[in-house]
Amino acid sequence: MNRQQLEYFLAVAEHGSLGHAAVAAGVSQPSLSQALGTLEKELGAALVRRVRRGAVLTPAGHAFVPHARLLLRELRRTGEVIGGPDGRPAGELDLVTTPVLAVDPCAPLLGRFRGLHPGVRVRVQVTDRDAEVPGMLADGRAEVGLAYLPLDADGIVVRALAEHEIMAVFPPGEPSPPDPLPVRWLAGRETVGVTGHSRQRALVGDHLAAHGVRLRVTVEVAHREMVVPLVLAGAGMSFLAGKVARWAAGQGARVRRLDPPLRQRYGLVYVPGRLSPAARALAGLAVAPDDGGHVGGGSHDG
Repeated sequence: MNRQQLEYFLAVAEHGSLGHAAVAAGVSQPSLSQALGTLEKELGAALVRRVRRGAVLTPAGHAFVPHARLLLRELRRTGEVIGGPDGRPAGELDLVTTPVLAVDPCAPLLGRFRGLHPGVRVRVQVTDRDAEVPGMLADGRAEVGLAYLPLDADGIVVRALAEHEIMAVFPPGEPSPPDPLPVRWLAGRETVGVTGHSRQRALVGDHLAAHGVRLRVTVEVAHREMVVPLVLAGAGMSFLAGKVARWAAGQGARVRRLDPPLRQRYGLVYVPGRLSPAARALAGLAVAPDDGGHVGGGSHDG
């Protein structure tokens, strides 16, 4: 069993087609099929079944996926121990986070990381559910994660970094709301919401409910990228955190802190003993103060 076989198998698992997997892996389909056949012989089980419109995993194939990810990550980590030509970490790093944290603190953190470690290729996966992060770390889909806390998961190291303050954001033409904004003032407001069950959505809902406030969601979108443009266009108010809220203010939105305030902690998470040199370097950078005096590039709004 070698790294190439594992990569080809996981490509088939991801793309559901030998042809698409071959293109993604940059290899001919016959070469990929031959490598898969060799892997199946070594394991003594069929992993992939060819069908008319692609390929599907057998029960054995489904069971092997998480093991293949972990084996591949260990093989990569072994090759990365010596680092690049200059002794700095090299290779690949898979990180998982949520949409809000992908913007802040993930983007500035990775900008700093890449400046220090240009030999590392970073892949960022995004999930709407913080609760999915531990599972993605456990089965090898990612090596390190950024998630909102608390995060209840056995066998996962959680290192708190900083917090976001969640703020109310109003269209530019709105009459100037008070600042800070009493939560009860929001009763009945027309709101732009995001579909799904994110930690932030639940936190906002619980905070408002505790003060007897109900909103009217008049526009609901599947993609968070639409929220700020909709607010700026006058479709309703919404709730944003960290640098995203400050960016909206720079575009003309009226941003107000809540009274009482609403804050949400976030942190770095990983499986102990599995970090590659690149992941250890990222973890060290995340917990170190940046030039602005903030932990891990995160924002302390308020």
